Amino acid sequence: MPATTYRFVPYAKKHFTSCVDLIMSTWNFHSSFMDVPCNRVIYEYYLKTCLNWNHHHDVVVDEHEQVIGVLFGSKEETSFIEELKFSRKDRLNNKWKNNKIQRGDFGNKEVARKELSRFTMNDALGEEDASLFGGEVNLFIVSQIFRGQGLGRQLMDRYIDFCQSNNLKSVFLWTDEDCNHSFYSRYWFSLYRRFNTYTHYEVKSPTENGMIFSLQVC
Repeated sequence: MPATTYRFVPYAKKHFTSCVDLIMSTWNFHSSFMDVPCNRVIYEYYLKTCLNWNHHHDVVVDEHEQVIGVLFGSKEETSFIEELKFSRKDRLNNKWKNNKIQRGDFGNKEVARKELSRFTMNDALGEEDASLFGGEVNLFIVSQIFRGQGLGRQLMDRYIDFCQSNNLKSVFLWTDEDCNHSFYSRYWFSLYRRFNTYTHYEVKSPTENGMIFSLQVC
C-alpha cells in the first residue's frame, strides 16, 4: 500500500539513488543500448544531466525518505556566473560519461555514443524555442504507485509559485508520445507545437511524435 505520509523537500545528494530508481521504474531508456553490464549507469547519467541548468529542484519523499515524485525546473535567463557554473558542471558530466564509455560501462561503445548523442539531439529539438519562454520543466515524474493522489499537481503548483516569485511569465516542456502527457492538458498547458524526434541516431520519426506544451503564468 502507498505510504500515507510524504514531504516536499529540496533535492539533496542523498536523494540521487532513489531518484534513479524512480526514473528506471518510469521510463525505458536502455533498450537500444547493447551489452550494458548494468543498465543503471544510463539512468544515472540522465539524472546528472537533468540536475544541471535548473534552479528549482523539488522532490517528494515518503516516510522512508524514498523519492516518490520529482520536478526540476529552470529559469531561462541566467546570470553570467550561473552560466559558468552550469557549463563547468556540463564538462564534468561529459568527462564522467566519456570515462564510463571507455570502460565499457555503457556497453558497446559505438552504440552508446550514438544513443547518448540521440538523447542530446532530441533535447536540442525540444528546446529550439526556449528563448520564447521564461522557464522550462525539465524533469517531472510521480511514482506510478502514488499517482491519483494529487502529488503531480502539488509539484507543478510549487514550480508555478517559483515562477511567479521570479516574475516568469510563461513556461514550457517537451515530451513525446511514449509518455503519459494527459496531465498537462488537465493542468491547462496548451500544445504549442509538434516535431519529429530522432528515433535512431540521425534518423527522425516519420510522424511528429514530439510535443512541446506551454503555459502562461498568471
